[in-house]
Amino acid sequence: MQPTVSSFLTPLALKTAGAVLILSSLIDLIFMLWLPPENLVLEGNRWWLYATSQLVDRGLLPLVGIAFVVAGDWIAIVSTEDGGDRGNAWRIGTFSLASLLGLIFILIIPFQIVTTNDFKAQDLTKISEEATQIKQGIEGNLQQINALSKDKVKEQLTAIDKEIASGQAQGERLANLQLNKLLLTDPKKFAQKSDQNLQLQRQKREAQVNTRMLQTGVRTSLASFLLAIAYITIGWTGLRRVLR
Repeated sequence: MQPTVSSFLTPLALKTAGAVLILSSLIDLIFMLWLPPENLVLEGNRWWLYATSQLVDRGLLPLVGIAFVVAGDWIAIVSTEDGGDRGNAWRIGTFSLASLLGLIFILIIPFQIVTTNDFKAQDLTKISEEATQIKQGIEGNLQQINALSKDKVKEQLTAIDKEIASGQAQGERLANLQLNKLLLTDPKKFAQKSDQNLQLQRQKREAQVNTRMLQTGVRTSLASFLLAIAYITIGWTGLRRVLR
């Protein structure tokens, strides 16, 4: 059968598009890791967590590129009399790349789980330490109030009432004045209210950390698992057929 223009052009277009997808995704990943966003603080293992997340997020493009290359090669084989290019070097390279990427995505899964758990523990510890410091600060304020004379307390209350009555204090400033007034008039109630607010803020932040780390770990691990299956299926199956 004489090769037609389409039988020559279609495999070439698929292989070219596949190669461009593979190379562009790798270049994009390199630049993302080399020049991460300025608002990210990437220290120690946090850089590796960022790197694995970026790799998983961009893992589909190389897969599509490899699929295009393989599809183009198959079309070339079935549409020409000589079966297309019989050289196996580039085929071995393509399937080896797929197998390597599959192995990388498999290794990302346990790393992602362990690392996210470590960061979760670190963030929760930091929240606990900050809450302890705030509580110590509140206790220090109570001690200072208890040490004040009645005249001094009355003077400060008069100044607070005057500023509140003026109507100039708004928003956060007004809330702080009301808390200071409560501190001066009823230190015990102030301590209880402050402790309640502190516990609510701590629980809210801990819930945010748990949710964020769970979403990050599960999403990345699941996506990495699916990508690993796809890459390994293509890579190992292709190598087995090429090398037999």
